[in-house]
Amino acid sequence: MGHTIRQVTAVVVQVEDRVGMLHEVLCVLRDAGVSMVAIASQRRQGTALMAIPDDVNAVRELAARQGVSMQTRQVFLVEGDDRVGALCDITRAISEARISIEDIAALSAARRYAAVLTFADADLEAAAKALGLEE
Repeated sequence: MGHTIRQVTAVVVQVEDRVGMLHEVLCVLRDAGVSMVAIASQRRQGTALMAIPDDVNAVRELAARQGVSMQTRQVFLVEGDDRVGALCDITRAISEARISIEDIAALSAARRYAAVLTFADADLEAAAKALGLEE
């Protein structure tokens, strides 16, 4: 299939919906030396930032120092060589398992692609199995 799939921990933080908020958060992370694998903004039910950090514990400690409440959730990170229909095998496996994808974010650059898939907590085990991560 030409891709890897990992179940990873994402961090979700509710933030104020105002100009410059993302910049401020990113600068705090940079100044603390925290590297992000991915970050996305969600404006449903309030504004939230979802990020996949290289080091979840560093973000947890930073949030505690900043007095910021955060949640974690399990998501799936897919990375591979880009080609037409690259996500078709993955979405087919999920569809055939009768699981709904909550959200997906994908990007292609320099002939590689990455996607982050989120599922309802109740579907995580089935999603992992459908994606070949659990026997």
